Formats: sequence, structure tokens, C-alpha cells
Amino acid sequence: MKFKDLTYQRPDFDKLIAEINELLDRLEAAESEEVFFETNKKIEDITNKYNEMFEIAYIRNTINTEDEFYDKEMEAFYEAGPRFNQVDHRHQTIRLNTPYRKAFEEKYGSMITARDELKRDVFDPSIMDDRVKESKLVNEYNKLTGGARIEFRGEVKNISGMTAFTQDKDRQTRKEAFEALNGWFADNLEELDRIYDELVKVRTQIANKLGYKTYTPIAYKLMERVDWDIEDARAYRKQILDVVVPFTQKLYKEQKQRIGIDDFKYYDVPLSFLSGNPKPIGAEEVLVKQASKMYHELSPETDEFFKAMVEKGMMDLTTKQGKAPGGYMTYLPISKMPYIFSNFNGTSGDVDVLTHEAGHAFQGYLTRNVFPSENNIITSEIAETHSMSMEFFTHPWMENFFGEDTEKYYYHHVTDALEFLPYGASIDEFQEEVYENPDMTPAERRAKYREIEKKYLPHLDYDGNEYLENGGRWQRQLHVYNYPFYYLDYTIAQVNAFQYFVWDMKDHKEAWESYLKLCHISGKLATKKALKEVGLKSPFEDGTIAEIIPKLEKYLDSLDKEKIK
Repeated sequence: MKFKDLTYQRPDFDKLIAEINELLDRLEAAESEEVFFETNKKIEDITNKYNEMFEIAYIRNTINTEDEFYDKEMEAFYEAGPRFNQVDHRHQTIRLNTPYRKAFEEKYGSMITARDELKRDVFDPSIMDDRVKESKLVNEYNKLTGGARIEFRGEVKNISGMTAFTQDKDRQTRKEAFEALNGWFADNLEELDRIYDELVKVRTQIANKLGYKTYTPIAYKLMERVDWDIEDARAYRKQILDVVVPFTQKLYKEQKQRIGIDDFKYYDVPLSFLSGNPKPIGAEEVLVKQASKMYHELSPETDEFFKAMVEKGMMDLTTKQGKAPGGYMTYLPISKMPYIFSNFNGTSGDVDVLTHEAGHAFQGYLTRNVFPSENNIITSEIAETHSMSMEFFTHPWMENFFGEDTEKYYYHHVTDALEFLPYGASIDEFQEEVYENPDMTPAERRAKYREIEKKYLPHLDYDGNEYLENGGRWQRQLHVYNYPFYYLDYTIAQVNAFQYFVWDMKDHKEAWESYLKLCHISGKLATKKALKEVGLKSPFEDGTIAEIIPKLEKYLDSLDKEKIK
């Protein structure tokens, strides 16, 4: 069945919770392993029904944030969510205390119960109303940004629709596009500040109720970081500051010379080449056709996966008015299919979606029959490794997407990924500061971000733009609002993907087999152990990044300079 034909019906939340609690009573009182495992399976079946309806509503809501029906459906899910968190917590507690725990771990591994232990201390009935409030605030941010209407040269664009103009070869066009984009954020500054201020306060209140001083350890537990902590994060960020920042500043100086601009401003950063950034050869229909060919040739597994995605209509790719910004992959547990959402806008990012989000989706498709499904709950840094690595494994097919711009794409893809690392670290350090100092005013938060930004991104000259000079850039980063501390994970994954890129150029067969193994490991191993299992070095290990940079520099130097102008 195609996605558009899937039937949606709001679950009877009360009935589902009653059914799950009845099964949890049986699970708790189980007198044999057989009953325990059988009951656990029934609980998952019911939970999957709830999750399927949630995902359908969520996808359709993000496709059109102006659809009042699905907007109300999401509000209902946000209201009910904490109640389901409560039964999840009860399920986790039973698993931890059952006499069959050892048998469960022998059968399914120990990661599920390891995550149970992390979450044991981050739920209490007293925080249910706070979680409802948090969800509503997140939805406010999504609706506000998803409904953005930006007037630009006689047309009305959404946030994603402005991207191509911010990369235009004409400097005045880039400047005006950024002024229009940042103007919308500046006009909505008070609302954006209010939403985030309330989010920080409610999350801090949750932490206090649970016996924690700040929300940071709660976020780390909720992110299921079994084998790394905030000290690892700080040491890792220091690697970026010491090794990556100096190298990226060298790249920016080369870019400045390449595009012939002496007074390099923030609106010049997106233009990598004087001849224009690499652009894909066509729109959605053309790109999907080329992606089908690429995945057919890459491997039998990717061929089967992408054919299913196309045939079942499990993608909504092109930007349009009312569509939420950004891109994601999610999973429909009853349909057993991943779904890709994005905002094609005529830039090279369109192709990145067909590799990045498809990397997520491919892993989800490969492991669609994993049971219990909790063994397919992946830490975000591993999940993003699946996606970012796929971007590099597909490099040999990029000529089909970019034609004469292929060499430019190769250069832009690697340098853009390198330049992302300091930005990602700045967002993480900012969030750490925010939650460690929850009483900061919105103005103080923005000033703190600007201070951090200057450390990681010293090349940025905001040309007197008041909104940006006052530290507002982070407000475009939906993760800061929606997913606390989910951003450093992208940079960790990027370092892993760089390792695969270097490995793939040396021995494709060996690197691809390692990648498939990592996909199949899914959530069965903790991050550091999983990386070691497939032959990758931990990004947290001092020296890992320093070892990669020279190899990437050598690759960049090998590209045809005549085609990179």
C-alpha cells in the first residue's frame, strides 16, 4: 500500500493505555519465561499500532502545517504522550526487576536493559504535565517556522525556499536574500525568545522535580548515551577547536580568494565558487530516477530498498508553502517502511537528501524485522553515521546528478562537511551553557551564543546586521528547540563518515561490508563498542580527528583545480 492510501484514525488513547497496563500486570506476574516473552510481544504489537498512527499524523502534519485536521491530531498526541511515557516507564521497571531479566538479556542482548537503567531516573508522574507543556511549545516553534512567509522580490517564500537565493552568484541577491530571511526571524524575535525561554524553564523544572540541578544529565539519559558523557563531549569539542577550526579558517581564506571578494561577509560564505555552486541537473523526477539507477548499481540491498521507497510513495521531497522546514527520515512500524521528508529547493542539498536521508531509511529498511523493535533504537550519533556515510559511498555516481559540476560538488561536499564541525560544536556548547545557567535572560542567551560563535567561527562578519550581531543565528536550528543536545551527534557521525570515505577510496568492498555490519548492529551495541566492532576509531579518542584531516586535505588537493572555480 502506498503512503497516500494509508488509513489514519486517532487511537483510543484510554483504551490502549488500559490494554497495555493489563498486559503489564500479566508481565509482572509472569510465572514462566514463556509467558514473559509472549506478553512482551503483545505489548510491542499494541505500541506499534499507536506509533504507526502517530507517524502518519506527524508526516502529514509536516507536509502541510496549515492542515487544521492533522494539526489538531498532533495536539492530541502531544497531550497523550506523557501518559504513554508513564506506561513505558512501568514496562522498563518491570524488565529491570523481573526474575527473567537474565534470560531476556541472553535472548535479546543487554542494550535494552542498559537503556532502561538510564531512563529509570528520568520519569515520574509529577512531570507529566510539564512534558505536555514542553510538547506544545515545540509544536509552537514548528508551526511558527513552518508557516513563515518571506517576501522576496515580489514572491512569497518559506524558509527552505530562500536557500537557493542565499547561494546565488550575484552578491546583491545573496545579501538581500539573507536580509529577508533574517528579517523574518528578527520580526519574530520576541516570540522565538519566549518559546525557548519557556522551554528552558519547563525542562529545568522537570530536572528539579527528578532531583537534578540542571536538565543536562536528563537530556544525556534521554539521548541514551550509554558509554559517553559530558566530559567526553567537552574533550571532543576541544579537538574540533584545536584541529578543525584552524584548517577551516584556511579553507575560508582560499574561498575568499577563489570568489574574488576582499571584504568577506556572512552572505558570501554560501558561495563556494565564482562560477556558482554545484547544482543538480534537474528537479525531483530527474533526481529520483538517477537515484534509482545509483542504488541499483551500488548493491542488491540498496536496489531492493529504493525500489520499495518509490513504489510505495514513501517520500515527499520538494518544498512548498506551508511545508515544515528541514528534512527527516522516520519509520512506520506496522507498514514496516521508512519515510523520507525533505524540501528540495534546486541546490546540491537536494542530492544530499537522496543520500543522507536515504542512508537513514536504508538502515531502517534493512532492520525492519528486528525484534524486539527496541533493539532498533539507535543512538543518534550511530544513526547519523549511517546517513552521512551513505553520502560518501555514493560519490562515484555524482556525475549522474551534477554533470560538469561534479568536481565542484566533490570539493564542496567535503569542505562543507568540514566547516560544519565547528558550527555543530558551537550549538552544543551553547546548549550546555543555557541549561547550566537556566536563569539567563533571552538577551543574555543570544549574547552567550555570539561569544561562543566567535570562538568556533571567527571568520563570520555580519556586516552590521543587528539580529545576527546580537547572537540570533541559533534560532534557525530547530534541534535547539525540539531535541535538546541532539546536535553534537551530527559532528561525531561526520567524523565517522570521513573515516568511511577514506576507507572506501582505499578498499570499497571492505568498507561497504563494515558499513552493512554497522547497519545490522543497529541499537544492539553502545556507540564506542559498535564503532570498534566495525573497525572505526572513536571520535572521542584524542588524535582521531588529527589523523583524518591530512587525508582529506590530500583528497581536496587531488581534485582538478581548473574545474573548481
